[in-house]
Amino acid sequence: MKRINTLALGVCLGVATMLSGCTDDTKAAPEVEEVVRKTESTTESTPDAPATSEPEETSEPAIRLQSAGESESIGEVESYDLSLFFADQVPMIAPEHITGNRIVYTELIEESSSQINVYDTGRNTNDLIHTSSKTIGNLVGIQDEVFWVEYAQAEGYAYEWSIFTMSLDEQKPEQIAEGTSRFETPVPYVTASDDTVTWVDYEASASDTKTTVMQFSPMSDSIQTIEAFTLQEEGKRDGEYIFDYRSGEEGLILHKSVFNEGDLTSRLVTTDGSFDEEGGALIDFERGSKFVSLGKEGRVEFISATPSNVKYVYNGSQKNITFDAFRYLRDDYILFREGMNRLLIADLREETVSYLPNDGGTVSKPVFKDGKLAYAELDGEGLVRFYVIDVK
Repeated sequence: MKRINTLALGVCLGVATMLSGCTDDTKAAPEVEEVVRKTESTTESTPDAPATSEPEETSEPAIRLQSAGESESIGEVESYDLSLFFADQVPMIAPEHITGNRIVYTELIEESSSQINVYDTGRNTNDLIHTSSKTIGNLVGIQDEVFWVEYAQAEGYAYEWSIFTMSLDEQKPEQIAEGTSRFETPVPYVTASDDTVTWVDYEASASDTKTTVMQFSPMSDSIQTIEAFTLQEEGKRDGEYIFDYRSGEEGLILHKSVFNEGDLTSRLVTTDGSFDEEGGALIDFERGSKFVSLGKEGRVEFISATPSNVKYVYNGSQKNITFDAFRYLRDDYILFREGMNRLLIADLREETVSYLPNDGGTVSKPVFKDGKLAYAELDGEGLVRFYVIDVK
């Protein structure tokens, strides 16, 4: 029986994820434009299940965010040219963690060989700290400790994976979890808050698929199960399956496929029960303390995480442009990416969207840690530049 789609790796693993996201992106127009639509709908389809469409809005009309042109300074900006470290190469790299002067990133060397590097902005050095013969799926960090996933193909179209942790000072990798993804289930990817690392373990058999939310605490050096779901695969599908997930300072938010005797609905829910809505087709999503951000094809929605039913909408410059990489700089001041060429800021208090200046290259998904925003800009001809902004 064909299962819910897998590698993509289900959630877009690999170094290129930092740049491309989960879909092919359309180049953003050079200026922000508003397109007002009276009716907006989108559909989602899943293998072996009927497509579902978003319900018609029954609450108050959405507030349309207006263009504010180029953003005023959001903080002191520093740029670092790494091009000399990659002579005769066109690397696909981006900051994945930042702590102090150190920017950590992964690099795919060959089809199944990866490494972890640290660029020191103070000393202008680029050091290799770990090499693997396997593929590194993604990397996150908590202060001076990093966490990442490595995987390799096994027999029967399965993938064996491991999750590692390592201190940037000691540089001694330690495995904290392992498993095997079978029956087209994806390899886990790791997400991080200030004090925990989260992933979803997919355990599949011919009859069912179990998805379990796992969380590791570096402080206690322990792993605990947060939630578990089971999808019955035999006959008509029945049960729940975690399709995608995010974790941050405000807790976990899950994008679930819910089957009832073969009928599919998609829901976006927080594990604390504060938010539960039909998900529809999503490019990306993120949870803040006041709003949930939804990236859809052609538009962005910011929905109140409280019962006030406030919704803000920003329509892109093109109907098929994608939006992703939401970073809450403040509760109602949210950075996100349009296509692969521009970073935007939604100011929900002012009801505006502005854009950060760039040189026209490909812009990576940014990371935001301890008040510092870091991202990469690549021009396709070997130019590699990291930007760091101390957000005001």
